[in-house]
Amino acid sequence: MTKSLRPDEPGRRYCLRCNALFKSSGAGNRICRGCAKVNAKLRISEAQLAYERGDKRLNGESLRISDTQDSSIP
Repeated sequence: MTKSLRPDEPGRRYCLRCNALFKSSGAGNRICRGCAKVNAKLRISEAQLAYERGDKRLNGESLRISDTQDSSIP
């Protein structure tokens, strides 16, 4: 098990894709080099990527504004 790292601290982290330990430059670097290469080769549209990721949420509530909602109504 690795020690807890501060977000700005480089160190060994687990890859979010393959779960392997790798040397990370900081909290923004959470995918290992091998998985990053595979991801770069994937051909996927922005629409498909948004669908795969799902709705953005805040405290469990979807941030998507539906067509029936009017954002001007409080």
